[in-house]
Amino acid sequence: MKNLLFPHQFQLIGWILFIPALITGALICFGVLSLTGVAEPVVNDTVIISIALGALFIVCSKERNEDEMTRSIRLASLLNSLYVYVILLVACTIAINGIAFVWFAFINLGLFPIVFVCNFKLEMRRYNKLSDNE
Repeated sequence: MKNLLFPHQFQLIGWILFIPALITGALICFGVLSLTGVAEPVVNDTVIISIALGALFIVCSKERNEDEMTRSIRLASLLNSLYVYVILLVACTIAINGIAFVWFAFINLGLFPIVFVCNFKLEMRRYNKLSDNE
């Protein structure tokens, strides 16, 4: 697993790509930011690509102190995030219909990495707090 992860510096690059793209995407979705002409598809594509690459760099970057326990927590968080993602997808597929489902499908594109990052950071915080107390 350690050979498959990006260096830790990619995590910062991921956050730099992810946060502004997520904000811009939200502004476009809620109609606060309106684009016309050639700018619209260019900005839309840039936002989607930045969210995807940013999430990839955040999720697949090594931690500062990457050890066996960190790898174990990363794998457990990945599995838990997949469970949450699938349960949410199934529940929303059953509950949401029409154009609202299209909006959910769009938001769903970035949901898995967000759930993973939140879960992983929470579990790492718990582990670090537990190891500091010992």
